[in-house]
Amino acid sequence: MTLPIDPTAPWLSQCPLDWSPDEWRKRTTQLTEYVVSASTGWEKRRPTPNAPASEIRNQFRSSLPDQGMGPDQAIALLQDLIPLSGFNGHPRWFGYITSSPDPIGVLGDFFASALNQNTNLWRIAPAATSIELQTLDWLKEIIGFPSQSEGVFCSGGQFANLIAHAVIRKHALLWNVREDGVAARPIGVGEPRFYVSNQAHYCHAQSLDLLGLGTRALRLVPVDSQHRMDLNALEKMITEDQQAGHHPIAVIATAGTVGVGAVDPVLKLRSFTNARSLWLHVDAAYGGPGALAPSANEDLRAISEADSIAFDPHKWLYSPIDAGVTLIRKPGLLPAAFGNQVSYLDQRSAQDGILDFVNYTPENSRPFRALKVWLALQAHGKNGLSQSIERDFQLAQLMAQTIGHTPELRLAAEVQTSIVCWTFEPQGLQLSQEQKNTLQLQILEEIEKRGIALLSKAQLPSGEIALRACFVNFRTCAQDVLATVQATRDIGAELATQL
Repeated sequence: MTLPIDPTAPWLSQCPLDWSPDEWRKRTTQLTEYVVSASTGWEKRRPTPNAPASEIRNQFRSSLPDQGMGPDQAIALLQDLIPLSGFNGHPRWFGYITSSPDPIGVLGDFFASALNQNTNLWRIAPAATSIELQTLDWLKEIIGFPSQSEGVFCSGGQFANLIAHAVIRKHALLWNVREDGVAARPIGVGEPRFYVSNQAHYCHAQSLDLLGLGTRALRLVPVDSQHRMDLNALEKMITEDQQAGHHPIAVIATAGTVGVGAVDPVLKLRSFTNARSLWLHVDAAYGGPGALAPSANEDLRAISEADSIAFDPHKWLYSPIDAGVTLIRKPGLLPAAFGNQVSYLDQRSAQDGILDFVNYTPENSRPFRALKVWLALQAHGKNGLSQSIERDFQLAQLMAQTIGHTPELRLAAEVQTSIVCWTFEPQGLQLSQEQKNTLQLQILEEIEKRGIALLSKAQLPSGEIALRACFVNFRTCAQDVLATVQATRDIGAELATQL
């Protein structure tokens, strides 16, 4: 019998994409040199490139090749990325809450890619599932969450908060929303309402939008003089909503706001929500790991009292992107919100410690995110990371102190975590608020243009724009702080002469 396909054909018996052990060693050695180059030599590198956007885009613009150039030449192309990348690993990268990637975590990501585990099912990723469960247990200990609580890794804070909001929706709505949808709200049941500070991240509105509840379900609560949620305003808004027939469900506290790093009064909010049978969720995407440090205030430590928490190891635990975590205090709520039993996933029973993370998240394809966090915790221990986070707190205080002693600079907000906000105010010039704001933006742009540092802006409730620096970077040193503060003063004075 003649087969339509010859099993002895060379193209069926060869694996052209695979590498031998020697090829792996040769090419990873080549790659290692580029990784070292991208991870060192900061004194000679800018935080961001100064090439025009069109030049960077054209550098990587080409036709799809019909014939490949081969692995060696392709790997060599990676060195072109180095001078044209933004470096959150730079010691003066202060603009956004993205940390320098911990070197041990970089290696963890490399190894995770080699294993290429899809951590949705125990059956196909038993070691990876076990590592994720152990890492979650350690993170609960760091946060102060009960050991019996449950959690899951995801891409980052936005997705971590989305997961928590989906759990709240399933738990708190008074009908079967998974089966019947949000449109099946029974007659006489009010529209759901969530409450969050008006300084919180936009992801909460986005989450309620994606969950079908609508952005109108989110009430933005005014803040006090410390940029923390105002409890009197919150109580008034809840009362008004109840009188209007709405259904208050949850209060979302922020542990480290985007703008000034404020921590909402979590302790008082816990008492407040307990008295009203409301869910307390804490968005600790930035501030959560800060609870490890001696300088953490009592409200940051009190996030352990929440019903759910979202936070990012790729922020203040220095993990490479991406790594977000959702923790839910009451066990069973994650699978109640996301579980699906389908034959093609071949799920196993929960016997003998087996757990399928596919039932704990909307993700089916899940990379092995926990490995880099697990490896860092093994390498540094809780005390090592606590010391590094405390160092960030102290660098922020050093910057605030230096600003306070520098003429024409003014601290714009109390430093509650590791974010510092300040303004340049030229002496002898009477400027409108609009002119002051324009000046801050010009200083911000000029500092980046000159390659001194990467800062960002914070728009305060008053309408004032402030310069903003965030410390979640183990490479930053005191001299980086002093040089950056002095640069804002010098450049501000220079630009003020042009007003």
